Amino acid sequence: MSEVKNLQAEITRWEDDLAALEEECTAEGWTEPEKLLFTLQRTAGTYRQRVLPRIAVDLHALPDSEASAALTAYNTIIIDELVQLVARLEEVRLELIRFGQTPQLELQAVETLAALRALGKVVLRFGQEVLRSW
Repeated sequence: MSEVKNLQAEITRWEDDLAALEEECTAEGWTEPEKLLFTLQRTAGTYRQRVLPRIAVDLHALPDSEASAALTAYNTIIIDELVQLVARLEEVRLELIRFGQTPQLELQAVETLAALRALGKVVLRFGQEVLRSW
């Protein structure tokens, strides 16, 4: 149970960090492109440094040997998707720096952030369901 709570704490910390960042940026008069770039950078860093490692460690710690094959497939798929999304965040961030904000890049950034949030919720829900079945 503590594995899911630890992961939940990391994701909650990230979302709280983004909310505080939004308030700070707004108070300091940052432009929308500046806010978006910083949000992308913060999200990519958080996922690389704290969320992805936590998922890998926590989910591999499950003791049920029958769940091993399913867990391996789950880890492979979900972690691969998360890694690709984090990489895409970085690509979009660099494109925004290079080319400036365009409606297409802004949409890609927002969609990628939404996908990361959704997959984060899937990971949490899976962990919660697995623990309930014990």
